[in-house]
Amino acid sequence: MDRRSFLRVGAGGAGLLVIGASGCAEPPAFSPPGNGTPFSSGVLSGLHSPSEVVLWTRLDPDLVDGVTSLDWSVATDPTMTTVVASGSTAIGPARDHTAKVLVGGLDPDRSYHYRFAVPDGGASPVGRARTLPDAASSPTRIRLAYGSCQNWTQGWYNAWDAIAVEVVDAVLWLGDYIYESAGTLPGRSVRRDMVGTAKDLAGYRAKYRMVRSDPALQADHRSDPFVPVWDDHEFRNNVSRIDGINEAARRSAAYQAWFEYMPVWPIDGTRIYRSLRFGRLAEIFMLDTRQYRDTQAGGGASSLIGSGDTVAEAAQPGRTILGLPQRDWLLGGLSGAQSESVRWKLVGNQVMISPVRPIDLDTPELRRLDPNLTRHAGVYLNMDSWDSYFDERDRVLAHLADQRIGNVSFLTGDIHTFWQSTLRADYDDATSPLVANEFVGGSITSSAVNVLGTGAATQIEQLVTGRWDPAFRYVDFRRNGYGLVDCTPETMTVSYRTTDVLVRGTPTITSVDFTLADGDPTPR
Repeated sequence: MDRRSFLRVGAGGAGLLVIGASGCAEPPAFSPPGNGTPFSSGVLSGLHSPSEVVLWTRLDPDLVDGVTSLDWSVATDPTMTTVVASGSTAIGPARDHTAKVLVGGLDPDRSYHYRFAVPDGGASPVGRARTLPDAASSPTRIRLAYGSCQNWTQGWYNAWDAIAVEVVDAVLWLGDYIYESAGTLPGRSVRRDMVGTAKDLAGYRAKYRMVRSDPALQADHRSDPFVPVWDDHEFRNNVSRIDGINEAARRSAAYQAWFEYMPVWPIDGTRIYRSLRFGRLAEIFMLDTRQYRDTQAGGGASSLIGSGDTVAEAAQPGRTILGLPQRDWLLGGLSGAQSESVRWKLVGNQVMISPVRPIDLDTPELRRLDPNLTRHAGVYLNMDSWDSYFDERDRVLAHLADQRIGNVSFLTGDIHTFWQSTLRADYDDATSPLVANEFVGGSITSSAVNVLGTGAATQIEQLVTGRWDPAFRYVDFRRNGYGLVDCTPETMTVSYRTTDVLVRGTPTITSVDFTLADGDPTPR
């Protein structure tokens, strides 16, 4: 065993664990080229409201020392000729020399351009920001990219090169922007993590600086407004509410660094769940399925197989992945969007809500033999997902059916693979109504089943597609990439855009398109 690697391929967001990788060459260090300014982490904007945008940057103190404030300006043109707002903001070591500004007084539903500058000094690259449409307006189209899981070592950011040239209104980020760990994966590691494992504020900040140094990521951040939430690796793998309590200092450091580096204006403490309305065309509900969740069924020790007592625990009433305030907010928001004639309801969702159950034990035949059989009994493969929280999933899906809320789609990350399924209000009742779709958008770089090779991954895809209960319409375990959502009043199309992350500069292609017609829950 001293000459071998022990590899465990997880079905969940935990991804891959490599033990004893002796004899494997360490990947090379990677020193990205600078962007030619003292703003070495680039610039970034965040969607906020019809009249406001959030702007972000960081001044590198190693390049310009002693600066305590930055000027900022917003213009209607990329040459920054027609400036419509400007000001200054303080920076310093207390926030790791980052700057974040909420700019108001802007017109709705339009793009703006912005930059930062050192007083009497150099300027940042110019970025694009965007305001939301008025809630009562009727946009004719929106396009959104969504992605997750960009392990620094496990691939090149080819997907970001592609997103940067897509024509999109915003990028939805579903978590794992950084990875707190620093391991390498033989055969899948293209560059070295020079930070190490992050456990304190300095470590988490260094992770964000490392990731933000990538030129492909910087290019997209200049081009597209960002709508981020966290998952687990911004803190620690597979975290729950109890972990946050038990590791309060580390949690505080992780969340502080996230707020310092993300273009999100604080709402209330560490709350990040929020909604964004694109008029009557669409509303986006960005969830937080980490901070408030109960411990995963089975004690949270594994994100893999759930059966027997673990499934019985998952089925206990009252178990939550959202927490009651967030669940009430989500259900109320979905009902409100329906009553206000919002066409498409999109849920930015970190972990899969579709059951990953290869073995169904909740059948009429088995229930006749055992009337006390656990509801939704079976063998599950991803207990880090909604599969640990049967009661809450049932409540959410039943609400969609009871309130007749149409055109709901969950846009999901975490699992490093592409999936598509249509959800019933009760997935053990074939007559139950179809209430939502889930589109799981792969990963920017992070590995999963593809470590086994294309042939093995293809065989596993064939075992999954259409054969499990409930069934999946489509899976792709071979490739990395992201999702692209295109909404009009008549249709919503979701495209899976894929690439080879082991070869830098590999083009991105469309692997599959799904199209939903207004009012029809089954995609073509």
